[in-house]
Amino acid sequence: MNRAACTIVSLNYLPYARTLCQSFLAFHPEYKFYVLLVDRVPEALDVSQEEFELTLVEDLGIPNFEAVAFKYGILELNTNVKPTFLKMLLGSGLDQVIYFDPDILVCSGLDLIYEALGENGIVITPHCTTPNEGGPYSEVLLLGAGVYNLGFIGVSKTAETDRFLSWWEYRCLTLGYDERWAGLFVDQKWINLVPCYFESVLVLKHQGCNMAYWNLHERMLERTQDAWIVNEDIPLIFFHFSGISIDGGQRISKHTDQFDLVSRPDLAELFTDYRGCLVANGIREMSHFRYAFGYFNNGELINKIQRAAFAANLDRFGSSNPFDAVTPFYKWAKSSHLQGRQDSSGNYGRKAYSASDMRVRLINSMMRVALRVLGPDRYTILMKYLEYASILRNQKDILG
Repeated sequence: MNRAACTIVSLNYLPYARTLCQSFLAFHPEYKFYVLLVDRVPEALDVSQEEFELTLVEDLGIPNFEAVAFKYGILELNTNVKPTFLKMLLGSGLDQVIYFDPDILVCSGLDLIYEALGENGIVITPHCTTPNEGGPYSEVLLLGAGVYNLGFIGVSKTAETDRFLSWWEYRCLTLGYDERWAGLFVDQKWINLVPCYFESVLVLKHQGCNMAYWNLHERMLERTQDAWIVNEDIPLIFFHFSGISIDGGQRISKHTDQFDLVSRPDLAELFTDYRGCLVANGIREMSHFRYAFGYFNNGELINKIQRAAFAANLDRFGSSNPFDAVTPFYKWAKSSHLQGRQDSSGNYGRKAYSASDMRVRLINSMMRVALRVLGPDRYTILMKYLEYASILRNQKDILG
């Protein structure tokens, strides 16, 4: 049986891939580990001595790759090439492949998963297996992100798996946007449909698999002399450090404040060890490299609104290389005043806004005036339109 594991990263996450690879090979030195780099290798970086097999994203053979790389941001592109990468690996002669997000640490042998792939073509894990009574809003977030966490998926070489990967690939490359208001969340939300559409799908509920901030309400960790144990008697197979920060202190993840390392001291040792591995594997040094698909070829930053404008006008600009600063799209974006020197939109979310912020107070005042002028019915209609228009891709008539 030809088995392997893999991950996908841009340069900023290469230290995560190194750490994951090392943890995988510690338990399975007989198998290979593959890394897909969604970036370009700079001359200053020597990757010849890495422990993994490296593939460059442009070698996947994705049709019109430049258009795909431009319309998607870094998170979107890294996640949406996943089915294409898995298809390539299975097509290269592998029988079973496990995909892990790079911010995962393998903590014991993966025989349980490989054996499951002997009987199933697809293995996935739910975010959690019991209600989160202490943080019901966390369940609301999962309804937007998807039932299953695609930081992990296992696939085996079968005709049904190939049918699944082709279905998933098409949707990822065409509609893999991070637009939760539109019901889309990169590669992950599509997997809600997989147990309905395909056969030979195992939903693996083992509580030692994919332990992360979203299921801490149902899982406690313990360190024995030989291993990490979940809920007193379940071996920890792999832990997912989603949203971790090297300098995050007691914070478990930037995505949640339900738990921290003060309220969950059982996690402290594992987090300390993992952060140390990331530092040893160059997490601080890799911050000096910039994302290859984040800039036009003249060095100017590509911002979120430019990507959305391009995605909304694929029929108009999709046939030429949008990264080229002499193409029609660049000239159109410049004439439409879509350029900017920074893109800080990713720093803002529901927890980033404060009612005391002068900008928020000003907008709220304008909305109160709009309510009085328009009346409740037309104001509600306006809000429904703004909900639609909050998806930048839907602003084609505005951006043009």
